Amino acid sequence: MSESKLVDLALRLWPSVRDRGVVDDPTDLDRLIDAQGLPGAPGVERGLLYTFACFAPDVAATFTLPTGERIEDDATARFVAHLLVTRTLLGVGLAVDERVAGALTEAHALSWVTSTSDHGQPPVALALSLWLIALDPLLDSDRPLPIEWGADLFNDVSRWDPDKRLFSHYDVREDALDWSTYVSYDGSRHAGVSRWTLMEPLLRMASDDRARLALSQLFGADDSGERAPASAMLERNRIAELMRAWAGATPR
Repeated sequence: MSESKLVDLALRLWPSVRDRGVVDDPTDLDRLIDAQGLPGAPGVERGLLYTFACFAPDVAATFTLPTGERIEDDATARFVAHLLVTRTLLGVGLAVDERVAGALTEAHALSWVTSTSDHGQPPVALALSLWLIALDPLLDSDRPLPIEWGADLFNDVSRWDPDKRLFSHYDVREDALDWSTYVSYDGSRHAGVSRWTLMEPLLRMASDDRARLALSQLFGADDSGERAPASAMLERNRIAELMRAWAGATPR
């Protein structure tokens, strides 16, 4: 459990969404959508319209992922919470809803289309944003992302290049897969996020050579000295089972 009812809801709905693409009560999805654009949402005070407010502005945002990573930085926790809600809505097929499409677009705007080498986000946020790419029905499309560059937030030229403002779904996918391959070679490159968190969305993109390479590198890594609560270890073992099945079906 976290200090956010919306984070708890998104995480509670996720297993059914992940495995079956459905939720038992669609009104739960309305509860998530209703948090869009409210105070406390990432970037809303500087012009973003589609991010989700999972924490009130005066609350220190922090929570623990099912795989055991504790997120204590306020800005990171707010952004990751936005990713978790967006992931749930995409997973049930709501990409056709302009509010969900906007949430996806602004998530990419806050990470993959930045001009900085680290994308302006810690590895835990980038790892979870891989889900948004894997679930995007337009991930292979060269359709431009409809980013509203007029938001005051994007005046920060240290993060966004004013001369490069045209990005497609395909561009984001390519950048994310390149990053995944890069971090898979060295655990220090994805400090703060377990390899298990990285692997599961990459399994959804395993038709790509880079995803397969990253999966092989991550699965072969050694984190035997790493400790986490039993619930997190059970979650990691669930992903390990998926990986073993994938590895057994993949030609060598």
